[in-house]
Amino acid sequence: MLLPTSVSSIYFHNALCTISYDSQGYILLVWANVACQEQELQAIYEHTLQALKHHRTGKLLTDHRLRQPLPLSAQHWIAQQWIPRAMQEAGYSHCAIVENQTPLGRLAARAVGDALTQPLDFRYFNTLEAASAWLSKA
Repeated sequence: MLLPTSVSSIYFHNALCTISYDSQGYILLVWANVACQEQELQAIYEHTLQALKHHRTGKLLTDHRLRQPLPLSAQHWIAQQWIPRAMQEAGYSHCAIVENQTPLGRLAARAVGDALTQPLDFRYFNTLEAASAWLSKA
């Protein structure tokens, strides 16, 4: 798993995901190619919310290149519960998504974006560098 050279601290790590704070002012999620249960996924997002609060940033870069597709129920939970809560509690405002390498993985991530009812500024990218560049200017 490659992390950008500007990563200043790892906030949380397990077999599913590494959550770091990047010195450019955002939280970075790097997902592994590991199947996850919905409860594990929700725990990762709870850690992410705490990291956003702790580092006082509303910006998130999530690297989905290796993440396995999420079940529909997890997609709904992220879009309908976690994102609105993160916006309210942590000022979550920007999300850069490095897209999955598989069509099904890309479709699952885009389904979350399509289901949003909140005004979150999010964009999809092919590379970590492009996502980081956009987010650092946002």
